[in-house]
Amino acid sequence: MFDIFFELMSNDTVFKIGMYFTGILSILIIVMFALKRNRDERGWKIFGKASVAAFAWLILIINVIAKITMSSDLAENIGYLQFANTFQWVYNTTIIVEMIAVFIISRRE
Repeated sequence: MFDIFFELMSNDTVFKIGMYFTGILSILIIVMFALKRNRDERGWKIFGKASVAAFAWLILIINVIAKITMSSDLAENIGYLQFANTFQWVYNTTIIVEMIAVFIISRRE
C-alpha cells in the first residue's frame, strides 16, 4: 500500500491534475465566501462551523501522513515532487471537506 501511495505521489501527471483541481477548488470556495447570502450572520456561522470540521480533518490527515512516512522507509526517499504533491492533495481534501460541511450545515439549519 505504501508503494502505491509513493508511486502515485511521484507521478508528474497527478501533480498537474492536482494543480488544476486546486485552482478550481480555490475559486469555488472564494465564490462561496463572496456570495451575498453567505455574508450575513447566518452565513458566517455556517462557515465557522464548517471551518472547524475542515480544521479537524486537516489535523487528522497530516498526522496520518506523518505517521505513514516516518514509520516506513519512505522518509529517506521523499523528494520535492512527493512532498508538494502530498500537501497539494491535503489542501484539496481540506477544501472539499469545508464545502461538504457548508452544504450539510446549511441544509440542517
